[in-house]
Amino acid sequence: MSNSTLKILPALMIAITAAWATQPVLGGAVHQFVLTENSSTSLAVTYDGSPLTVNPGGSDSWNFTLPAGFVNTSVEGGQAWTEPENSNLVNFVTFGGEVANLAFITSDSLAGRGVSPIADGTSVQVGTVGGVAVFATFSDKAAASEAVPETGTTCSLLALSLTGLAFLRRTLS
Repeated sequence: MSNSTLKILPALMIAITAAWATQPVLGGAVHQFVLTENSSTSLAVTYDGSPLTVNPGGSDSWNFTLPAGFVNTSVEGGQAWTEPENSNLVNFVTFGGEVANLAFITSDSLAGRGVSPIADGTSVQVGTVGGVAVFATFSDKAAASEAVPETGTTCSLLALSLTGLAFLRRTLS
């Protein structure tokens, strides 16, 4: 190699590395639904970070309007996420269908609608908008608000109440 080639080689290597490192990532743009169940009467939905209006349909049931141009690509028209506290129950979301521009959510329903449920909090592709993939993530945070009181505390409060009643009975007799 000549001396001039050796001088140009490091500059060429830096230029090639910089060009490779700054290449745009193909297919990087995606849309995202995030559904968060806070209780049996409260569901929050965002689309690309913006909140959507959620309409209640009763306990553990809601719907919301899908974005214009949404095309459903989910299996059986919907997706099921396993309930965190009971693997026999799922949170099922239907994207479109009979009413094409609405998504319907049913929480705490029995598994077995022909769709294999995925873990709570998992993101999965459910459709496209203008050829761009749309993913959905369901997070069930309602288990804490639906929990049964802890039995140790309940029993100790009951025992304390009965002791107080016994004391009052002896005192007032």
